[in-house]
Amino acid sequence: MNIYRRYFLAAVAALSLAACEQPATTARDSIAATVGGDAIGEVELGRAVARLGELNAAESAQARGRVLEALIDQHLVSQAAKKARLEQTPEVALAMQQAQRQVLVEAYMERLFKDMAQPADTEIQDYYAKHPELFAQRKVYRIQELELQLAPARVAEVEAQLKQSRTLAEFADWLRAQGIAGKTGAAVKPAEQIAAPMLAQLINMKDGQVVVVPMGGNRVSVLQLQGSQAQPVTLEQARAAIERVVLSEKRKTLLEAEIGKLRASEKVVYASGFAPSSQTGKP
Repeated sequence: MNIYRRYFLAAVAALSLAACEQPATTARDSIAATVGGDAIGEVELGRAVARLGELNAAESAQARGRVLEALIDQHLVSQAAKKARLEQTPEVALAMQQAQRQVLVEAYMERLFKDMAQPADTEIQDYYAKHPELFAQRKVYRIQELELQLAPARVAEVEAQLKQSRTLAEFADWLRAQGIAGKTGAAVKPAEQIAAPMLAQLINMKDGQVVVVPMGGNRVSVLQLQGSQAQPVTLEQARAAIERVVLSEKRKTLLEAEIGKLRASEKVVYASGFAPSSQTGKP
C-alpha cells in the first residue's frame, strides 16, 4: 500500500463519524481547499493531522499536504455517495443517525467530566489498602484453565464430578462424554490481569488445587493453580494506575447518576414485548 493511500484511509477512519454531519466552515476558519461546494477549513485539516499521532515539524509539514489530499478524496467520495442518494438507504441512514448520536454522547460526557478533580491522596491510599491482592500481597499466578460453555443449572453437577475425578484428564473425558464444549489453555498472569471472580478464588488456593468459577451467563472456568510467586507493588509504584482506576470509577458513578436523572425527566415507553423484566432491570 503506497503512502498516499495510507493517508487517505487514515483520514477516512479518523473522520468517519464527523463526516455524518459536517459543520459549516466559520468565517474565522481559513479555507484550505474547496471541493465542489464544500469547503475544507484549516481547523478540519489540523484536527485530521493531529489524529495521526505525535509528529515532528518536518513530518507534520509533509503530512499536512498528504492529509489535505486525502480529505479532498473523502469529500469527493462523500459527494458521489450523496448524488447516488446512498444516504437515503435504510442501513446508511441508520448508521449516520447512530454515529451522530455517539458524537453527541461523547461531547456530553466530556462536558460532564470536565471539572472533575483528580483523586486525592487519601482516596489513592484507601484503594491501595483495600486491595492487597493487587498491591501489597500481589502475586504472579501460573494457571491451567478449562473454559466451558455450560448452563448455570449444571454447575453443581460439574463441581461434583470434578471432586470425583482423579485427574483433569479424567474430568475432561467426562465433559466430552456429556457433550459439554470447552477449550483449554495455560497462562502466567499477574493479579491485575486476572478477572475478579478468578482472582478471588486463586488468592486462597494451594498449588495443584482445582476450582470451578462461574463467569456469568453460560461461561464457567475450571482453574488449576500450578504455582504462584509473590511480586508486591508499593504505593508509589501503583499510584498512577490507582489514579486512573479511581477516576474511572468516579466517572462511572457520575455518569450513572446523570443517566438516572435523564431517565426520570423523560418518558420512556416500551413497545409490547420489549419491556425489561423485573429480573434484568433496565437495559
